[in-house]
Amino acid sequence: MTLLISPLFHPTTTILIDDNKTFLKTLSLKLDDDAIYHTFSDPKEALAYCTENANITPIDDSYLMADTESPDPSQQNVTLRTTELKTALLKPERFDVISVIVVDFSMPTMTGVEFIDKLREQVRNKFVKIIMVTGEADHGLAVELFNEKKIDKFFLKSEDGLEQKINIAIHEMQQAYFLDLCTTLFSSIIEKTTPMLDDAAFANVFAKIKADLNIIEHYLCENTGSFILVDKNGVLTVLVVRTQEDLAMYADLAEDQRVPAELVKRILNGSLLPFFGTFKKFIASKRDDWIVNTHLGKKVPGREGYYYSVIESRKVPSLPGAEHIASFANYIQAVNA
Repeated sequence: MTLLISPLFHPTTTILIDDNKTFLKTLSLKLDDDAIYHTFSDPKEALAYCTENANITPIDDSYLMADTESPDPSQQNVTLRTTELKTALLKPERFDVISVIVVDFSMPTMTGVEFIDKLREQVRNKFVKIIMVTGEADHGLAVELFNEKKIDKFFLKSEDGLEQKINIAIHEMQQAYFLDLCTTLFSSIIEKTTPMLDDAAFANVFAKIKADLNIIEHYLCENTGSFILVDKNGVLTVLVVRTQEDLAMYADLAEDQRVPAELVKRILNGSLLPFFGTFKKFIASKRDDWIVNTHLGKKVPGREGYYYSVIESRKVPSLPGAEHIASFANYIQAVNA
């Protein structure tokens, strides 16, 4: 299983390495205004920096939680600690994670190949993506490195629009970094608990919502597939996702609390989706809770019935700590100060 949506994503840092300082300056000027990057004209300095900093990953297997009711580990249900995912929003250092390295092939003190070999020896994090820039003479070697999966992408320095192509590739590789990392760590778990992360129809809807709202970060906030979405300024939106199975469960709960039959019917058909907050699965002590905390739903065609609703954060209960979110805009402002 290869994920189409990672359980979390946020902007990360790119390392640019080339002994040609003019090229480095030109490239950095062509990157997005809010791109996070460090430039190195000495590959040995870059290696030392990466050795010290590139082992930091945004997520690891400590984010897994086992249901310990069963003494047999093979029988325990394992899920993601979605609460832990959300706490990343309070930490500005999440943007310091190194996800992509752009390195020149031909450098006098250490070639790009030597840099990559030493990086893989000294850095445990094998998910960092490598983009190589090379001259015509070394094109064949770059192809070999790509085929051997030692690099993830390469460009000729003579290509038209090189800087813009690299800029686009950095975005692609940052996405791939999170997808590969999370697929390796969690694919078997997510396949059982959150299958919509591998559903093409849902992935298309998810991408459109992010684009329409200028979302640059997302965090799974329920194992059912709901997400906290965050824009550059730290403004939150919640994407509530429910399956037909979820809706049947909520409808039963609503009936038990004598919620009006019409509301129960709309929950069951997916036109209204219950959501009682990002830190609790459901808390409804009276009928009014259901009226206030149900939101207009839309259907997503997929492997099974998926329904979603996009909710502004001011309409969402139980979002503690939202006022302390470390926004990307503030991070960039501090870096550039």
